[in-house]
Amino acid sequence: MSINQLVYLSQSTRKMSAEDLNEILRVAKENNQRLDVTGSLFYNGGWFLQVLEGPLDKINALYKKIERDPRHKNSRILYNEPAKFRTFTRWSMNMTNLDDRQADKYAQLVEVIDAAKTDRKIGAMSPAVSLLKIFKE
Repeated sequence: MSINQLVYLSQSTRKMSAEDLNEILRVAKENNQRLDVTGSLFYNGGWFLQVLEGPLDKINALYKKIERDPRHKNSRILYNEPAKFRTFTRWSMNMTNLDDRQADKYAQLVEVIDAAKTDRKIGAMSPAVSLLKIFKE
């Protein structure tokens, strides 16, 4: 089975509480496990950056569903490419709330989100590729 990785950026429509984020994570874990999708969601200062990994048809359908979620707006795909392997194999979904400033790789992840918001590259790489590289290492 072939795997694709989709990375998108969106802006929350309101400040997300820890409870809001935990509920998003709970539902995502249930849905993604059923769909054979893995990935990670990052939240920072009202912005979401998410990686979805799985069969192309499943992640495209899931992204269309996510786009309709009223908790965020201005969603845009940064990356949707075939992958030789999954980067986030351990999680049907993981979440990192960077507002806590306790996250592993905090500075790198904040830089990725800031670069994605402003369409800026990190070195010669897109923010999405930079994000995937952080977790492949």
